[in-house]
Amino acid sequence: MVSGLNTAVCIRCGAAKKRPIDECPKCHFEPQSDEDKAKSLILSTAYEIDGEYRGKTLEELNAIARDMQAGKPHEFDAAEVRAVIAYAHQVMAIPARRLIIDGLKWLVPPVAILVVVYLLLFMKE
Repeated sequence: MVSGLNTAVCIRCGAAKKRPIDECPKCHFEPQSDEDKAKSLILSTAYEIDGEYRGKTLEELNAIARDMQAGKPHEFDAAEVRAVIAYAHQVMAIPARRLIIDGLKWLVPPVAILVVVYLLLFMKE
């Protein structure tokens, strides 16, 4: 059964696991291919693309898991799987330099404010 601690379903056997890319604790399947990783993400609460949440609810995951464990494989939408793979490739193509610069843009202002507040409150002349 999928719970708050387990937020994904194994695409092979339907067992609950913590994260989409984790090895299954029951059948030991670990997603390696892009397609398996995309399907694993789709069968999780972690599924988000471009800021839009698309993950399954715990109830939906539990129903899918029950069906899979009863021998009924989950039917994935091929277009959805391709879209997840394409988005992952797009994200992975972002240069490290851009990520660092974007991160600094968000990190520097709050750190600067904290430094100024510290200097104003705790530095004595």
